[in-house]
Order: sequence, then structure tokens, then C-alpha cells
Amino acid sequence: MKQIADLIGLEADRAAEAALVRGGELERSGAVQLVRFSPSLITAEVDDGAAYVEFRVVDGVLRWYCTCAEGRGGALCAHCVATAQSVRRRTDRKASPGMSSPTSSASTARITL
Repeated sequence: MKQIADLIGLEADRAAEAALVRGGELERSGAVQLVRFSPSLITAEVDDGAAYVEFRVVDGVLRWYCTCAEGRGGALCAHCVATAQSVRRRTDRKASPGMSSPTSSASTARITL
């Protein structure tokens, strides 16, 4: 089973260009505060609590949710991208040299509340 960080990173790579640009800006500015980081659940507050992001793996499927309008509409928004980039940066620091990463994600879906 793929790690949640791998699934998040792969999904973020497929986000819309505007979300990638804004998400990168948010992540570089330090706007992402990871709240919970576990093998199957990652939560974050982005932009001083302006958005709450959740990534969860359920039955091997990545699901996400963001409280912003775009995220509630089902898109992988800039807040989700910023969180994904923050997770990637954190896990890249911990990864040992020579470890390979997966190249594709077949199982992703948005969390619906």
C-alpha cells in the first residue's frame, strides 16, 4: 500500500496550474500549519486558519477536503496543493537516499461531507 504522502504528492502534481502557483506561494510563505500527520490522515490549517485541509486514505483510496469554496466544490485547491507540498517537503527530508517513489496514483477521490 502506498503511503499517504506519496498519494498526496502525486495528486497535487495533477492540480490546475493556478492552484499549483498559489499553493506554492502559500507553502513557501510558511502559511501551512500541519496539525495532524499520521499514516492515514493528514490535517492542516492554511493561511492562518483561513482554510482547513484534510487528506485521508480510506480502503487504499486518497480522499481530500478543504473548507474553501473551491475545495468544497471538489477541486484540489491551492490550500490542498500547499498542504501537499508541505507534506512532500517534510517527508523528503526524512526519506533515505536511494529510496524510489511511486510514479502513478490510481486511487484518489474527494471527501464529501
